[in-house]
Amino acid sequence: MKPIGVVVSGSSPVNVPVHVYKGCENHVKEDAFVVIKDDVRSAEYFGVIRSPRMYDPLLGHYQRSSIIDNPELARQGREVVFEATLVRVLGELLPEGQLTPPRQPPTPRSEVYLVESPGDVNLKLETGLELGKHKFSGISLPLKPEALKYHIGVVGATGTGKSKLVVALVKEVLAKTNWKVVVFDHSGQDYAVLEEFKDKVVDSSKVTQDLESIFQYLKKETSVEDAGEDVLYVTLTLYVLYNGDLRLLQESQSRRLHEYSGTPGKETGIELNKDKVNEAISKLPELVESVDLEEKIKETQWGTPTLVGLFKAVAESISPRMNKEKPAVLMSLQKRFIESLNERKTTGKDILERLERDRLVIVDLSSVRQEERRYLVASVLRRIWNYIDERKQPVNTLVVIDEAHNYACEKGCSPSHELIERTAREGRKWGLGLVLASQRIIDFSPDVRNNINTFFFSKLQTPGDLDNLKGVLDLGGIEYEDIAVLATREFYFAGLGNPLKYPVLIEVKQV
Repeated sequence: MKPIGVVVSGSSPVNVPVHVYKGCENHVKEDAFVVIKDDVRSAEYFGVIRSPRMYDPLLGHYQRSSIIDNPELARQGREVVFEATLVRVLGELLPEGQLTPPRQPPTPRSEVYLVESPGDVNLKLETGLELGKHKFSGISLPLKPEALKYHIGVVGATGTGKSKLVVALVKEVLAKTNWKVVVFDHSGQDYAVLEEFKDKVVDSSKVTQDLESIFQYLKKETSVEDAGEDVLYVTLTLYVLYNGDLRLLQESQSRRLHEYSGTPGKETGIELNKDKVNEAISKLPELVESVDLEEKIKETQWGTPTLVGLFKAVAESISPRMNKEKPAVLMSLQKRFIESLNERKTTGKDILERLERDRLVIVDLSSVRQEERRYLVASVLRRIWNYIDERKQPVNTLVVIDEAHNYACEKGCSPSHELIERTAREGRKWGLGLVLASQRIIDFSPDVRNNINTFFFSKLQTPGDLDNLKGVLDLGGIEYEDIAVLATREFYFAGLGNPLKYPVLIEVKQV
């Protein structure tokens, strides 16, 4: 180790002022590791350099100087210039290599040594997930595996290397734990395209949604409310129970179904019997109990005119005063979505079975509209929670959501944000963790933001994003100017999963 300075007066157990030796200024860098050797107490302290500053005792910041009138003096007296810095003590270094919380300040005149390589210091950290190394010393700083269930945030502007960090994390989780990983790839360009992951990819346009997600989507698009919501849910349930084949409910004298999505007035030739519809509605509870609705959705033949016709017939039965025409027309305009369900044969159950077998599933969300993506994420999360609610057993599953501000925001992200919030609040107990990668933490709902216990953050878009981070964890004096100069793959590692319990600058390993 290279001696670079000496402790001066005014140190505390945590913050230690240091004067830098002449000629060592180029070695003193923000975020570098140091060891303070206190010979008086026979102790060694391990710390990190914070806020290095240059001083001239003859040039006070607020004191008038003769150099103002005599510029040639600026080149004289430079030998009195010196550098000072603070060292944030991370712990007292024990002979066995463990760190213990500092209880006493280092003695003034104790020497400070720069840690330039892992061999310079006997530091034994817990084993864990190797995502990268300290920027200047090369010391590996593993993520604690138990931090997975307490949720992880990866925040940084475009181009900072968020996806590279997440890929490194996914590989480490699969290699060193018994956890499974499901990744929702927002753009289809960060994970689904990787050669080593290609056989793990599921095309979202082939994934069917559960009944709740289909209902929520059509509810929003048709603007139904109050009684109309009941009508829509009953309609969808009946339609799925009959696999889209409504011939058992038809008769020649009942009203005809109209093809609202095509030529107005065009008849389908299918007629519904009001009494048969009423009877089917009355038997709905016992029918639902006896079938797997998710499997039935996969088998259902979806047709817009028959669904619209059934909606109007159900409305006539359970809410005759309801205005049926407007939602019926709006539903007919959703022909593309409704009939796309015919091509979707992969259920949430299928995804979880594949996850159980392969331990990794990547859902490529890019092939469906943004609005549908939230419902698909919600559908898979809901299936996981249904499993937890039924079995009451840990699932040891990590859910990675790319561009998470599109799914975890407080307003405009329904229904995915409700399931993400529940996972953030309750997932810890059941081994269900989140990794949320985003450009802006401020866009996460407060419930989500406040339940993330480990963060990796790089360049941020605005100082306000850093302020939001300060609200959920100790940043140890890191300011916006510190992160503005970070290069690609450089992240501060902070929070519960950090073995040093203090934000440390790491360089993410190449993957």
